[in-house]
Amino acid sequence: MPFKKGTSGNPIGRPKGSVSTTTKLIREHISQAIDGNKIMEMLNKIENPTEYINALSKLLPYVIGKKKPYEEIEESEPITIIFDIGNKKEN
Repeated sequence: MPFKKGTSGNPIGRPKGSVSTTTKLIREHISQAIDGNKIMEMLNKIENPTEYINALSKLLPYVIGKKKPYEEIEESEPITIIFDIGNKKEN
């Protein structure tokens, strides 16, 4: 029975954010191949603070994940909003 155009054979699919088995294996192999002590050794050899920060900032996305850049919003003049809830009558 063929699928209708635009529909999937697995409509629920894999949950968003879940990692495939292949991705898990690749990450394990990479983490085993990278020696954290060697990286720290190399970072400790950097004497210039600016170069040290640059090296850390280049490594950071691999530690915490890359974040999507945010869209800057153009600043505008403040606006005034007046709420008229009606006249209050005194007895």
